[in-house]
Amino acid sequence: MINSNSWLQQTAQKLAANSFQPLPAEVYQAQGFKYAVRRSRFELTKFGMAEYFFTFAEIPNLTPDVLRQFSSASFRYANANKSVPLPNGLFVGTFCFAVAITAHLGEETQQFIRFTEPATHWGAFEMRIAFDLATGGLYYYEKTPLWGGAYYAGFRREVTNNLS
Repeated sequence: MINSNSWLQQTAQKLAANSFQPLPAEVYQAQGFKYAVRRSRFELTKFGMAEYFFTFAEIPNLTPDVLRQFSSASFRYANANKSVPLPNGLFVGTFCFAVAITAHLGEETQQFIRFTEPATHWGAFEMRIAFDLATGGLYYYEKTPLWGGAYYAGFRREVTNNLS
């Protein structure tokens, strides 16, 4: 079994190397997160500023409902902590990757993550992700939906570049 603290420390180094900045611990820990980072930059392909967030929480008994709640809380946190105060869709997009770290990921939850389309938002995105400490497996949405389909290959690359 992989140690969650060592995995998160290695992941934090990758995120830093990819220009992500840690957010204030007193803010994200109050939300129940173990770690949170943000990268803000202008992207022509996103028609303005792109705000990327990764939030991490250790969740021992991860179920689809718990993961939905965690992802929604992460998305609200990301929106509240953008560096650009404009609403999503007006020259700014918010992209939130909610990473649940768990000791054992059940088959039902694996299938939910891999095949259930993430929640849709105007000018924003959230992706549910799980890292299974028992197997070292990383699980995220593998398909490309119609809404926002042009962006999903890039979102999956963000996941693999920063978490694998």
